[in-house]
Amino acid sequence: MKCLPLLRMILFFCLLSSLGESGLAQLRVGISGTIPIGKLEKMDDELLVADPGPKLDLLKRLGVDANVAEAVTQPSFVHDIEIHPIHTRSGKYYGLLSLPCGLQGQAFLYLLEAKEADSWHTVDSVALDCFHQTPTYRLLTLTPGEECILVQHASAGHGTGEMEDKATVYAIRGGRMREALSTVDFLSRVEIGSDAPPIEQSGSFLQISCRTIEETRITSQNGVPPELAMAGTGRSLPADRVSCSPWVSRGTGD
Repeated sequence: MKCLPLLRMILFFCLLSSLGESGLAQLRVGISGTIPIGKLEKMDDELLVADPGPKLDLLKRLGVDANVAEAVTQPSFVHDIEIHPIHTRSGKYYGLLSLPCGLQGQAFLYLLEAKEADSWHTVDSVALDCFHQTPTYRLLTLTPGEECILVQHASAGHGTGEMEDKATVYAIRGGRMREALSTVDFLSRVEIGSDAPPIEQSGSFLQISCRTIEETRITSQNGVPPELAMAGTGRSLPADRVSCSPWVSRGTGD
């Protein structure tokens, strides 16, 4: 949770409690003017409280596709748009702009690059399918001075009796988000013609050292381990693609 926006919210509610009904009737919350392209942290803070118009304008100026920007800035859309800095050893300035599920059931990650200080523009993007649940992401430091992006719960496919999500690690290489490692982090299967609950396999990830991510997979059927648990395996990470070690995978029926 962001400390600064939380503090602002607390102060805002304190202000509300000090206003009478007449004051509340005249009170207006939000940024209605143009949000300047500048420091990533400041743009992130202003997006949190901005009106839909300034949000849309900023996203377009950053280079986000107009249809995508319009979908995630509708007045009825309540999910946060976030911007975070990404640290790399290349010396270049990068930021990550995340847009929640909107247009055609997809979420988006946009890589921002600054040719000069605070002159940000999109240079790459990744679309994440939201069919099963909302994809999540976090930044990991797997190599000193270098951050990777771990995306979880992005839908990888679905069909009759089967649904699959995947987790992917993206590394920043040459101004692009390169897929360095990908593995299934949720799998649900139903036997056709059977009334039995689906067998579900879900994974969780824990960074246990600077260069290793541990994955634990849990297999269950209606919350109970089936007689034959499907133990998962991770994929090895080729050393020539990113300087991170492969994650370790463990299967369990609990």
